[in-house]
Amino acid sequence: MFWEKMKIQFDAVFNSRYLCQPIYSGEGKLLAVELVCRFVSIDNKLLMPTELALNSLNTQQLTHFLTEQLFWVKEHACWFEENQVVLNIPIEQKLAKIIIENVQIRERLKAYSFIHLCIGETFPLISEGQRNSHLMILKSHFTLWLDDFGSGNANMAPVFDHVFSWVKLDRSFFWELFRGENYTIVLPLLIKNVNRFCRNIVIDGLDSMEYFEALNKSEVQGMKGRLWPGVEDSALNSLLHKPPQFY
Repeated sequence: MFWEKMKIQFDAVFNSRYLCQPIYSGEGKLLAVELVCRFVSIDNKLLMPTELALNSLNTQQLTHFLTEQLFWVKEHACWFEENQVVLNIPIEQKLAKIIIENVQIRERLKAYSFIHLCIGETFPLISEGQRNSHLMILKSHFTLWLDDFGSGNANMAPVFDHVFSWVKLDRSFFWELFRGENYTIVLPLLIKNVNRFCRNIVIDGLDSMEYFEALNKSEVQGMKGRLWPGVEDSALNSLLHKPPQFY
């Protein structure tokens, strides 16, 4: 490690730890890696929810957090470039504000063309689509993903407005559709309509072979779920092998 890990002090001290979660194409090719940060106690006995941890940080600490991620990216940049894999970095409102206002941070992120930013449906005023100035500034600099699509926190405006190049279906929404009587009709129609306004759609929630086998892989660009667990950066090469489910 060439950077100082993020430390958060509550009743215990929590260190940041990164997990690389794969997203595969319908043919089993690695398309993207989602960089997920976990905050783990020093004794490895406690895990703090990422959202709670980030909400507890002030602007200076969040800037340090983004800087730490940039060091991680720099260390692994050659791997992403050589293997033509997208690095998807989730951000929330406060991190987005820093990226918009801190030119140095923003330009350092932009220097890596393989970096995409992932924004959830809970992002403030996301349903305003192109009328949301923060979204449009981010779109002018980065390729954006819409996360948790269908979770019920936003309407279709940001999709219709071509704000996002990638849309990731919410895992619970996918499971709800799967259990529905007209799953084989509703899901293809949804995918067809979303694909009219964005480049790619990813299905999250493929946690079992039942879900995997019920999905028409030709209709989606990406798949994510517990069938393919995240790994630490030392095991990134393992994600390049086609998973057994695709044979």
